[in-house]
Amino acid sequence: MIVGESQTVREQVSRWIEEGQNNYFGAISRVLQDYDRLQGAVESVERENEQLRGLVYEVEKLRNRVETGEHECDQLREEVKHLRAGTERHQREREEIADALTRAMNEALMRLRAQPA
Repeated sequence: MIVGESQTVREQVSRWIEEGQNNYFGAISRVLQDYDRLQGAVESVERENEQLRGLVYEVEKLRNRVETGEHECDQLREEVKHLRAGTERHQREREEIADALTRAMNEALMRLRAQPA
């Protein structure tokens, strides 16, 4: 009986080895397919990453331009502020001169009217 059982065990082990080989090859094939698929995904992500780097560079350039524009805008606002202050000062000076001339003319008219004819 040991010989018969030994033969059965041997056949069973042979079947397991055959089935195992088929399973291993299937598993290896799936792993290789997954590797190829992932390799394609990696390449796609790398291309997208390069595009994003280009966009980041463009964003930095635009940010620098905006900062430069804001700086220029601040300088222009400051200049407008000074010009408005100058305009207000000149307006006050004109009003003061006009008031002084009006007073002087009124005084001259009063003197002329006060003189006997």
